[in-house]
Order: sequence, then C-alpha cells, then structure tokens
Amino acid sequence: MNEAKVGARIAALRTERKMTQAELAERLGVSDKAVSKWELGGCYPDVTMFPLIADIFGVSVDYLMRGGSRRVQKLKSMWFGNDKYRRFLNEQYLANGWKIVDMKLAGDGEGGGFMALVIEKEIFEE
Repeated sequence: MNEAKVGARIAALRTERKMTQAELAERLGVSDKAVSKWELGGCYPDVTMFPLIADIFGVSVDYLMRGGSRRVQKLKSMWFGNDKYRRFLNEQYLANGWKIVDMKLAGDGEGGGFMALVIEKEIFEE
C-alpha cells in the first residue's frame, strides 16, 4: 500500500463523480483539508474511513488499498496416481492463492489417472 497511490485512487473516484473535496468531506464527517491531504499522499484516511469511502464510490476496500486487480488463469495437467502430485498442487498453487475453477478427470481403472485443471488467481496491481 502506498499513500500517494491510495490518494490518487480517491481523487480519481471523486473526480469521476464530479464531487468536490468539500462534498466528500461532509459525507465522511471530516474536513476538506483531510481529504486534500489524503489525495496529495500526505497520509492515509483512518482505517474506519475505508469502508465508508468504498461505499460512497461503489468500489471495494481492497481496490482502494491495493489498486486494480486482474485474473490470471493457467491450465495444469498431471498424473494423480500418488500423493506427490496432490502435495505439489497444494504447495505450489492452492496454498498461494490459486483457486480451481474447472477440473476434468480421466481414470485409468487402477486408482490413478490424468487430471486437467484450470486454476485462477487474482493479482492486484498498484
């Protein structure tokens, strides 16, 4: 999180809605000088302000704090005949924020088989 980038996002959202700093300040119960200081990157809003600001602009608190996000998808395929592959999947992907969005299995009739996964992760960019 970066004060200047958080402030720039607040300023951009406020400007898009043709709202003045004074109008935003009034809705939040703070001074227009506080809003100006946030937007110039001099400090962050109080943590209790983030949900209120997010609600006013119809964005998530995550967006205000971390910026835009993009989804990255990968196709992974693997043999799943033993625990080595399940551990690999858990350690390399699922434990690091990836989510399975689609999965196809093909068994070999003997407890093993082939697995094709589409995994996805949301990555935030400042």
